[in-house]
Amino acid sequence: MTELFRTLINFSERAGEIARSIRKEPTLFSLLVEEKGEEEKNIKFAQDFKTLSDVLIQEALRHHIEQMYPSLGPHVHGEESAEFTNTLGENITVRVCETQEQTANLLAKVLDGNMEAASLLAAVVHSEVTAQIDEELIAKIPELPVDNLGIWIDPIDSTAEYVKGNNGNEEGGLFHSGLPCVTVLIGLFHRDTGLPIGGVVNQPFANYCQEKTKWVGEVFWGASYNSSNVFSLPTLSVGKGSTSDKPLVILSSSEDKSLQEELSKSFQVFYSTGAGYKGLSVVMGMAAAYLCTKGSTYRWDTCAPHSILLAQGGGIVNLQLIKKHTDDQCITKEDLESCQIRYHQVNPGATAANKLWNNNEGFIAYQDPQLLTNLLQAIKDPPQEPPSLPAPERLFF
Repeated sequence: MTELFRTLINFSERAGEIARSIRKEPTLFSLLVEEKGEEEKNIKFAQDFKTLSDVLIQEALRHHIEQMYPSLGPHVHGEESAEFTNTLGENITVRVCETQEQTANLLAKVLDGNMEAASLLAAVVHSEVTAQIDEELIAKIPELPVDNLGIWIDPIDSTAEYVKGNNGNEEGGLFHSGLPCVTVLIGLFHRDTGLPIGGVVNQPFANYCQEKTKWVGEVFWGASYNSSNVFSLPTLSVGKGSTSDKPLVILSSSEDKSLQEELSKSFQVFYSTGAGYKGLSVVMGMAAAYLCTKGSTYRWDTCAPHSILLAQGGGIVNLQLIKKHTDDQCITKEDLESCQIRYHQVNPGATAANKLWNNNEGFIAYQDPQLLTNLLQAIKDPPQEPPSLPAPERLFF
């Protein structure tokens, strides 16, 4: 499995280079934004965007995986539709072709005949981009069940920040907004159990190099399978981004004000954008936890950081499920295992496209399980009758 992970890590850096290349030229960037259809919109935003870079990254991964692991190719799934519409009203299915020239010709149709822009993009997509990899560490990755794997990819998470292009609003090492909140998320999960087992998070705009006047990215990865855990980060002091003596909890500013006020009694509350970035903040140990109470995130947002957190001894638990254990005063290992988010089936009863795969019951991402009890007590709701559950949906994959 070393080769599969090496492929995903290197691909994430290629995806980061695609994102950076598009931002370098404002004229090129302005060509690549198309408003999403109503059904595709994230319910949290009044306006959302789909960029050609999103589709290119997603389809480039599918193309690359199919070449190396043909059986895995059909199980690469992501946020974006590969359908794109040019100004002539022509619908084009974006894909990566066998040759750079063929890809450029296809992209030129999307770009209304702009062959210069299409050639630039095709060159990046077909280029060999590699990341720095610790070979001794990656050799420790356990053997993974390739024939039972699925992949969730979010090509560019925090698209709004990517479109705005601001350098970022930083506090205590964490960003409230800006390009550093943009991430590329690639998560592996087991198609039978739905459990995440490997993930790569690339931060294309991690640092701005003043000397070279360009952005430099960072990549983080981890794998957790059959009691084997490997991750690329050293052991960190959890919550080191806190500027007070309270543990830092990161969340969206759209959370209810009453919840924010209750949390602030026991925790330092930090607001940030980008689900992938907030998850990465917990992975890096900057935040002690990431709390999301609403269905505004999706499986492609959480699968990659979830995998790394499991390797670190943490995880991402379904909020409504784990809240049922708060009366116990002690959350057991079995409780945590049963409440982990699953990635292989749609939400029961969901029909709208934007609700099939959202994390509709909220979640908590954490590194240290001992934090959960205090956090859950702070957000505990009055006791309610548990809703009756509909019959399980069939497996999607």
